[in-house]
Amino acid sequence: MRLFAILLLCLAVATCTTHTPQAQVSHPADARLEALRDFQLMPPENAIDALPYRNRYPLINAQVRQGLIEHGYRESATPQIRVYYWLALRDAPLEFKVDAPPPDPLGPYLAIHRLRDETGTLRLRLTDVQDQTLWEGTVSTGLSPAHSSAALLQGAIDALLRQVPAAAL
Repeated sequence: MRLFAILLLCLAVATCTTHTPQAQVSHPADARLEALRDFQLMPPENAIDALPYRNRYPLINAQVRQGLIEHGYRESATPQIRVYYWLALRDAPLEFKVDAPPPDPLGPYLAIHRLRDETGTLRLRLTDVQDQTLWEGTVSTGLSPAHSSAALLQGAIDALLRQVPAAAL
């Protein structure tokens, strides 16, 4: 029983700690990106058909725009760079079976906990006007987008934007 209480306490502490999302660059910066500064944010519908958590996109849009401007890029009606961003969702069932001693003389007890693993991944892609990829990166929080906070989403976007190369002046 003590071991179970200690494990529960460890789980509670781990849940309360802040998790820094790790961004991964799936397509390193192309040499052509150095000469380009003007960007246009493309609607997420242009990147993916089914958009999970549509209510998150206005926040993502504003933060990606601000992050690119801080990196030296500028928004323009005649862009040199197209910026695509979207959330992808991996949804898989999880099943935990926990054997416990019988609570009474009626026999063994088997508990089955059925959960869902919803992991949101934010993807950011910079392309030229011919849609040739200049840079691409992803970040996964490891937590469900349905239950994540705005602060968690902000942290994920910041981690991803830190990987974007700065614009040449």
